[in-house]
Amino acid sequence: MAAAVTYSQIIAEMRRRADGLMAGTLDDLVKDYSFPLPVDLMSTRVIVRSREESLAMLALQRKVMLERGITELQPDVTAVDLPRAGRFRVWVDWHEISPGPEGGRVSSAVYFCSGTGGALRIQMIQYLRLSMPELKPQFAALALTA
Repeated sequence: MAAAVTYSQIIAEMRRRADGLMAGTLDDLVKDYSFPLPVDLMSTRVIVRSREESLAMLALQRKVMLERGITELQPDVTAVDLPRAGRFRVWVDWHEISPGPEGGRVSSAVYFCSGTGGALRIQMIQYLRLSMPELKPQFAALALTA
């Protein structure tokens, strides 16, 4: 039986996700998703049904962040559930770093995950705070049209 994902592996995985989003290596990020992937954007739920939909949503998020001058995304893992039946939640604050006035925004999300041996699977994302609420309608439109 494979060992559960450790706290240090979760931190490293979120760091990898932040770096991948900023670098544009989106294919590497979507391989961790289980589809369909429910994404709660505060009062709106979007169901991401495919790899293509998730790539489109991540590309849009990256585009807006770069346009706003964000140069780095720093994850802060604030809590991790004890695993139950191989599933657990991860609370992450995503700090957007930029030299200009657009920096300093923070998104907070809960990732519903499963994983063993360092391989993390993301089964659902629930945003508690959005740094880019203006993207909510665009994300919903992408999920409906993709």
